[in-house]
Amino acid sequence: MHPHSIEPRGGPSLSPPVRWTIVGIAVLAVGFFALGGGPLKQSTVRAYPSRPLAPEPEPVLLAPPPVDDEFFPCEDCHEGESADPEVRELDEHEHVKLKHGDLWCLDCHDRDQRDLLHLSDDSPVEMSESWRLCTRCHAKRIPDWRAGVHGKRTGYWSGRKEYRTCVVCHDPHSPLFKPLAPKPPPIPASQIHSPTATRSAEMNDAGH
Repeated sequence: MHPHSIEPRGGPSLSPPVRWTIVGIAVLAVGFFALGGGPLKQSTVRAYPSRPLAPEPEPVLLAPPPVDDEFFPCEDCHEGESADPEVRELDEHEHVKLKHGDLWCLDCHDRDQRDLLHLSDDSPVEMSESWRLCTRCHAKRIPDWRAGVHGKRTGYWSGRKEYRTCVVCHDPHSPLFKPLAPKPPPIPASQIHSPTATRSAEMNDAGH
């Protein structure tokens, strides 16, 4: 080297073959560690012992509200009477206001066995098991109902549970809830006066 020549800063430059060899080795090393071959690969999953979950107990259905004795059993009035499928106003059931989609009486009530309901395949259903009929159209409610999110469920955290059927809360002929009148707003704390404080104020004003 010439005594007056200046070496480039950082040391002598590398030739292209040497430079690419170093880059290749670095890439292989990073890939090796990333694929689990070295300490760069650390598992973040802890090994927990597996255990089977207890099976969910079958729901215990509480009895639905009693049917009006004036109209049930239906066979008291309809025994031997042929069913008329025509959609019409029913004079004998003027208290029933049917507002349940496009349904009519015989869509749910069995036309041959008046004291029973029926599914879409004409399978008979007892009145006490009406939820089986309701969930044919409202199947999306079943998971929420079983989880206690929709409707009312009582019982134990991991034991026997009791469920209310659909007709406990919903009128089957008009299932939408009626609008509720709003309640007055709460009274601010600054406007709440206890009887003791009010009496003390009155006595102070009277000079006692």
